[in-house]
Amino acid sequence: MLKELIYKSVAQEPLLRYWQKARLLGRTIVLTYHELAEDQENIDAWTVVRKSNFIDQMRYLRRHFNVVSLDDAITRMGKAEEGKAPMAVITFDDGDSGNCRVLLPLIKSMNLPVTIFVATRQIQEQTGYWFDRLINALQRKETINLDLRSRGLGDYVINRRRGSHNWNEIERLLADLKNMPPDFRIDTVNHIVHQIGEGAQSGFAQILPLSIQELQELAACPLVTIGAHSHCHNILTQLPDDEMRDSVVRSKELLESWTGKAVEYFAYPNGDYDDRVARIVRVAGFKCAVATTSRPWRRGDSLFAIPRISIGRYASLGRFKINLIGGINQFLPWKR
Repeated sequence: MLKELIYKSVAQEPLLRYWQKARLLGRTIVLTYHELAEDQENIDAWTVVRKSNFIDQMRYLRRHFNVVSLDDAITRMGKAEEGKAPMAVITFDDGDSGNCRVLLPLIKSMNLPVTIFVATRQIQEQTGYWFDRLINALQRKETINLDLRSRGLGDYVINRRRGSHNWNEIERLLADLKNMPPDFRIDTVNHIVHQIGEGAQSGFAQILPLSIQELQELAACPLVTIGAHSHCHNILTQLPDDEMRDSVVRSKELLESWTGKAVEYFAYPNGDYDDRVARIVRVAGFKCAVATTSRPWRRGDSLFAIPRISIGRYASLGRFKINLIGGINQFLPWKR
């Protein structure tokens, strides 16, 4: 209740303008999305933003920010441009089919530059990564009780209550799975999917990978920059050097062969990186890499650790506005 009151008060335009000017001078906002869907598509997934919400968010950005490509932002962040509106960069991760089906027409109609970081294995094999397979399988009407204590996890109750509350439980399961070794994680996901069934139940939407043809259609648009997001989409800090290097390099090579364009930007899967990962990405020939540290991009930040603010399905426009200036926690003394 207190948070909602703070959201409503801070999101009032005069106060919000003050905070934007105070906190974003000389800084750039880089936003992370994953997938877009039509409003009527039924799915409980934070990563899938409703089309109408995305349009509202972009209209707000257009009014108050200078929306630029990642390439332009890198160039201009190296210069002193005081007094100008703060910049905003729009990025998408993974490479899902809605990026072409829903996002591409919006890009063209709104003249909106975006960077799409594509993880290549799901496109090459046309099989979703473990997290999307699991999210899809959980899209069902009935309540799902998962007892995974035998696998070192816990009990999870999915679909007891739809919407953001349901996503919180799905997210808890995903977070626990991310801490597992990759092979054991896949085995556990296969175990869950075998129990409840592959894919979403009829009447629910699901997350599917781009085809190579759709990727090429995106890359042909001058407003779209294609970046790499690894081949395996495993958490790179969990991998040995040779396996990590292979995933990073292979994603670059595949994307360049499919699109015929240079791929110069990289996004760390799950946002996880360390000096070892950043070094391998740099040596692989990338100009920069983006993470998921939730704050504005400041001059002096490493080009291989550019922070991004993640935007999901359940954020109201008021929450979206506050996220742009650093999130609600700065206004909560016990969270600051």
